[in-house]
Amino acid sequence: MVIVSQIPVAITKAYSPGHITGFFSIPNQNKMNLESKFQGSLGAGFSIDAGITSTVKIFPSSAKKYEIKLNGFSDCDLKVSKFVTEYYLRLTRKPVLVSVEHDSNLPIGYGLGSSGSAALSLSYALNEALGANLTKLQAAQIAHEADIVCNTGRGTVISEYTGGLELRLGIGGPGVGRILKTDLPSQWMAAILCIEPIRTEFYLSAHLNAKKNQLLNKKGKQMTVQLSNFNNIDAFLELSYEFASLCGLTEGKCKEPLKRLRAEGYKSSVALFGHTLFTVTQKDNLCHIVDILKQYKGKLIVCGIDNLGARVLNNLDEKD
Repeated sequence: MVIVSQIPVAITKAYSPGHITGFFSIPNQNKMNLESKFQGSLGAGFSIDAGITSTVKIFPSSAKKYEIKLNGFSDCDLKVSKFVTEYYLRLTRKPVLVSVEHDSNLPIGYGLGSSGSAALSLSYALNEALGANLTKLQAAQIAHEADIVCNTGRGTVISEYTGGLELRLGIGGPGVGRILKTDLPSQWMAAILCIEPIRTEFYLSAHLNAKKNQLLNKKGKQMTVQLSNFNNIDAFLELSYEFASLCGLTEGKCKEPLKRLRAEGYKSSVALFGHTLFTVTQKDNLCHIVDILKQYKGKLIVCGIDNLGARVLNNLDEKD
């Protein structure tokens, strides 16, 4: 642990929303374009106004060093944050100590885009604090590379970079992938029940056999086309439920609350990847949905939709 007693020479704060993926497809990548910015996924999801705020403080030092904390703790597996921090340290000539503090109201491992949110907010903050003079797009591409290399996501960063309800129509990171974005009015809210975590890299690598992966990628691609023709929340939720069912997630720990919600007429699904039930609804329905979900074990999150996407915070105390 690094003990800091000096006054920082720079301090910057940035915020990235969390994100829920409803369905996706990872087509065979073009072997001529193996750079991370050309890799990614098709699919759809939405950004939520629960997320991660990253504060970066820069101190004079005799050598390049860094420390990273999540909600005050340093003994966390923060590989995307380490990747991003080391990337920026290679860009700077001066020996500095970089102190990173992630403040998160996203439970980790529940399919809420925490890895992408940490990488993106940190990249924005480091770019400003170290004076790297990268554009917002370039900083986002570094975060996307971290997510790809660490195998923690394929389309999360470009989605959180964009905000709103997004349909990813072309693979690639920010500036490369093609997105259809829909801003949702403030009366739309997300109700999320986090029951148990799943490691995303587990699902992206070993869990699914080649035949199942082929089926999911084909189905996800078809769903992307379908949603482009009927781009609304109801269609998104129905397609997401169908996709989660193919993954076997609707028969797992989310089965009973899903069954109850859908019996009451509320379309809902499971976040990819986590044992995390979600629905998007108008505020008029929210109290009834919350009453239902409170009957089940898990962490219940009620939040709005973030239409802005990730951003540097001018007021160091606020995310908006």
